[in-house]
Amino acid sequence: MFAKARRIRAVSWEELPLSMLLLAALLATGIVCGYLFAGNCAAETGEELGRYFEGYFLLASQDDLSAAAVLRTLVCFFRAPLLVFLLGFASIGVLLIPLLCAFEGFLFSFSLFCFASTLGRESFLLLLALFAVRMLFVLPCTLILSVQALDKARSLALFSIGNGKRVRPVSYGTDYWYRFGICCVCLLIGSVLELWLVPQFLALAAS
Repeated sequence: MFAKARRIRAVSWEELPLSMLLLAALLATGIVCGYLFAGNCAAETGEELGRYFEGYFLLASQDDLSAAAVLRTLVCFFRAPLLVFLLGFASIGVLLIPLLCAFEGFLFSFSLFCFASTLGRESFLLLLALFAVRMLFVLPCTLILSVQALDKARSLALFSIGNGKRVRPVSYGTDYWYRFGICCVCLLIGSVLELWLVPQFLALAAS
């Protein structure tokens, strides 16, 4: 037991997979681009976001949770992680997975800063309620699944280019499915938390 405990140690930056650093950099690039693009579109989207929040506050005041709201929340949480997981079974994932990570960062950043410019600095708690749960669950799960999916997609691409010669066939071990299952559980927990917490915060802010 103590021998196993000694093996547990912090992982340095040098030991992190290169694919993880690359995908994290693309995710950060998407976040920066979303911030810049939101600043340019703030004037055009202000009125639309104002109408959106009026409708959102009205829904938040209702006690019943509609099936459409549940489905919409599940789609927002599972969309990107499920896509990158499936792209791990295709060689085209070598190109699409990095693009998807960058787009996911852009989408979160663009939405956040558009809302921030519309509601103002005094709406920090409201913005935290809207985006904190989703960012804490969706972005890490997307990054974790992207790393392993990109590795499998790269192996598939090399296998296809070499026509199977001098390259071992791609195998999807239990770790691949285990990580996906753990991420699905985390995303489901995040979805439940958002469906439970966000309407309460919005109703409090509306009052």
